[in-house]
Amino acid sequence: MFAALQPITALSDFPLLFGLALLTLLHEDVAIAAGASLISVGTLNIGVAALALLGGIIAGDLLIYCLGILSLRSAWLRRRTEGPLLERCKKALDRNLLPALVTCRLVPGVLFPTYFACGVMKVPFVRFILITLITATIHVWLLLTLMTSSLEAAAVEMQAIGLAVVLVIVGLRTRTMRCAASGLWQRLYRAVEPHLPAALKGMPTPHDIALPGMPVVPAGSKTIGFAERIPPLLFYIPLVIQWFALGFRHRSLSLPTAANPSIEAGGLLGESKIQCIDLIGPEARQWVAQSRDLVNRADLTEAELAAVVAASGVAFPLVAKPDIGWRGIGVRLVQDVADLKRYLSEFPENCRVILQDYVPHAGEAGVFYVRKPGELSGRIFSMTFRYYPHVVGDGRSTLRVLIARDPRAAWKADLHHQALADRLDEVPPEGEIVRLSLVGSSRVGGLYKDACAHVTATLTARFDEIADAMPGFHFGRFDIRFESVERLQRGEAFTIIEVNGAGAEAIHMWDPDFRLGDAYAVLFHQQALMFEVAAVNRALGVKPLTAMELVRFQRRQQNLLPLYPASN
Repeated sequence: MFAALQPITALSDFPLLFGLALLTLLHEDVAIAAGASLISVGTLNIGVAALALLGGIIAGDLLIYCLGILSLRSAWLRRRTEGPLLERCKKALDRNLLPALVTCRLVPGVLFPTYFACGVMKVPFVRFILITLITATIHVWLLLTLMTSSLEAAAVEMQAIGLAVVLVIVGLRTRTMRCAASGLWQRLYRAVEPHLPAALKGMPTPHDIALPGMPVVPAGSKTIGFAERIPPLLFYIPLVIQWFALGFRHRSLSLPTAANPSIEAGGLLGESKIQCIDLIGPEARQWVAQSRDLVNRADLTEAELAAVVAASGVAFPLVAKPDIGWRGIGVRLVQDVADLKRYLSEFPENCRVILQDYVPHAGEAGVFYVRKPGELSGRIFSMTFRYYPHVVGDGRSTLRVLIARDPRAAWKADLHHQALADRLDEVPPEGEIVRLSLVGSSRVGGLYKDACAHVTATLTARFDEIADAMPGFHFGRFDIRFESVERLQRGEAFTIIEVNGAGAEAIHMWDPDFRLGDAYAVLFHQQALMFEVAAVNRALGVKPLTAMELVRFQRRQQNLLPLYPASN
């Protein structure tokens, strides 16, 4: 979660952020304008400033709501909030709570009385705080982006916002209507397709998503979930709030760094990936892709690189990736020594790179494993199938056109155009699957599907064996490639390509079929488990990192990411 937000700043900025939050209690828009000024001159990061402003605004809103509730202790006021007229007012406010709270956010002078009335009339707290959080977040985001953009950019942003509103309204249609429309479109197209001119026969039709060894995703299935469309800064706000609540309960905001004592920072962020892989002892190495690390130096010759690769047991083609990475940034398939040399020429010098056997299986999964200290066996908390981004050739259309037609590929079209710039005018043969990215992460448009139903006792026992060979590992995700679902369920024919610690997500919640509330429920449960595991380790003598130590790990990772070469 921290890796996805990337908002940590220097401790010296905290008094400034605290002052910014307090300023919202006097006047929200003035505080936002002050924050925009600090962002424009480079004093503050926009993400951190937004969180400080949002925290102050929400605290002020809750204060007004609580004042309304406390006012009911006055017998005089309590008598005047009873009766049929007031009861009708309560019902009217309850029915129109969303437009009322949105209006008072936009119209000056009505926020205090409206929020005070919500407390007096006992509007349900959960509804109140959720609507307030959403409206405040949009308010802060909109004003900050407009105040820190040029007039031209602001105009573009306003057009984008208007378009987004229209899309949201359209997207609120029921799933039944969408499925019916999709089915009707397919029937109509099949009926008229033989009579269409040749130029129109390339119109896109829904098709199954079928990769070797993976379950088929039927045509017409939703491929982009609502949660994915929310900007990360907004999406993770409830999780940040829960993190602080759990931190206060356990008396340590950095407690999760004790979840995995044998991994740097518990694997929360900035950890070495090769060290995570090397945790797996010899009794379980058969399940791990052959890997070795290499410190990049400008003076390495092709002959030296060839000797290193030969001595490591890794064979070309191989995967080269950063030792300190995030979401597949800098991961590339290299074909030979010359290709590896070109990759390293773009890689930051004196930084560690991992050379790993390429596992050609199309099947990819994230297996999230949890075992509390002292337990004899663990459990697979989450399993997710990753469908790498791809298009299917029709024998007529160029790769550029195929990308534009596919909703999920088009969503990340800029990345695919950059990675496949020299192939965009190719016309793939009919039925050919064209892989758009080596990695299957959502950053490049990979599709995640919930695979918890495919978890078996045999598979869980296999990961118990692997975890037994990893001293001090209790909480994290194994990224694997597998031959087929059937063999995976038997605990066979899979290869671990990466081990992630406490900073990993239970990524099955990114399945487009998940409702937003269900996605948050999964992540809330995961964070609670992480703190529980770390608390047990702390009781056994493991010391969490300090805040400054955690900041150093985060800054090391954040500073490296922009320096890595492009993925392929």
